[in-house]
Amino acid sequence: MVGKNTTQLGARSEAYEMFQQEGRSLNVSYENDRLNEIRQNESSGISIRAVKSGKIGFSYSSKMDEFDFVADSAIRLAPYGKPYDYKFADKAAARGEAPVNPACGELSVEQIVETGNRLRDMIKQAHPEALAECSIGGGIGRTRIVTSGGQESIEDSSSFGYYVGVKIAEEGNFLFAYRGRSSSQPIAESEMMQNAREACDEFAAARKTLPFKSGSYPVLLTPSALSDILMPIEVSVNGINIAKKTSSFVDAMGKQLFDKRLTITDDPFHAEGPSGTTFDGEGVPASKRAIIDAGVLKGFVHTLSTAQKSGHTPTGNAQRSVSSLPMPGWHNMIMDAGTDDLAEMYRRAEGGLCIRQMLGTFTSNFLAGQVSGNISLGFAVHEGRNAGRVKNCALNVNAFELLKDRILAISSKREWAGGAYLPYVLVDAVSISARD
Repeated sequence: MVGKNTTQLGARSEAYEMFQQEGRSLNVSYENDRLNEIRQNESSGISIRAVKSGKIGFSYSSKMDEFDFVADSAIRLAPYGKPYDYKFADKAAARGEAPVNPACGELSVEQIVETGNRLRDMIKQAHPEALAECSIGGGIGRTRIVTSGGQESIEDSSSFGYYVGVKIAEEGNFLFAYRGRSSSQPIAESEMMQNAREACDEFAAARKTLPFKSGSYPVLLTPSALSDILMPIEVSVNGINIAKKTSSFVDAMGKQLFDKRLTITDDPFHAEGPSGTTFDGEGVPASKRAIIDAGVLKGFVHTLSTAQKSGHTPTGNAQRSVSSLPMPGWHNMIMDAGTDDLAEMYRRAEGGLCIRQMLGTFTSNFLAGQVSGNISLGFAVHEGRNAGRVKNCALNVNAFELLKDRILAISSKREWAGGAYLPYVLVDAVSISARD
């Protein structure tokens, strides 16, 4: 039936793209020591972009069977849309395989609740004064894209994720230590318990506060904190900023911008990555690509539109939902590991800071390389360990300069931070402001 409908749509429009998505998920969350929510969700939808008189109309519905309504709306809205100055995806084969595990769609409420109870009980046993939080869930989905260029991509996906946290809210003191990650594969309870223990250990270290003065210090960036420092790179390679020429990277392809130890890859096929795919949100084949290779800029992150406006080849990086238009975005950000031992890096950070969590960095001028924000969870480093929490401290750096000239060490150990797999990085001469 859909094939017949798209044939009719092709006769009524100059070009078209149909995007269908459906999925189901289960999530269990705990808040303030208690089971807070069990949420099961099924969703589906269809969206169409249709071209009429050289302009694009867009419409969508959360009901998969409303093809005619969505198609009529897209064609009717086309005269008010943006010019069709690129081409919807042509027929092309996948360039790799993305991991999918159907078990993510077969999760048991009872089993997840039992795991959540054990995580909560372990945290309460370690810190009776604290509040335990956690969230566990997963699901499966299917995406289908059909274009007037002959492309038809059908892809299944799976997801699983969790976080576990320990928090306390006292007068003048809010503390939250947490761990977690997302994946395309089910994650073993043993990993969740281990991360809960690490969060408890970090919480214990943070209960002691130490004075800290403004100055310039060596700073050990955990993967979570490093993800904030890398935001200027993410923003600068984004196709929107390349097309608008607001990025300083526009004419920097092939130039040595960073330390030679810095290699960052966009990998849609990573076995554990949470954002695996073989086709992007426009039906363009995704591929594993080095964005920064040994410090040299090698690639950008484009949709079909931004690639055309920039004079570049499409990269397969369109991200979207049924109700949204495609935007450039990374799949899985993978930074190469270094060769340095983490314990030795702690020793080299003596007298400085280890930063676990930042707050408010979204207000930074990323296009200029600036990253500034409060250190919501940071530790003074003494004798090779996190000796105590520092409060009322903030960081302000130029990430481009920091990652070019001031990297002291990169760990062989890596951890997931959202959709990024990152090492620990020790950097020198970081300006830290502190107030009493």
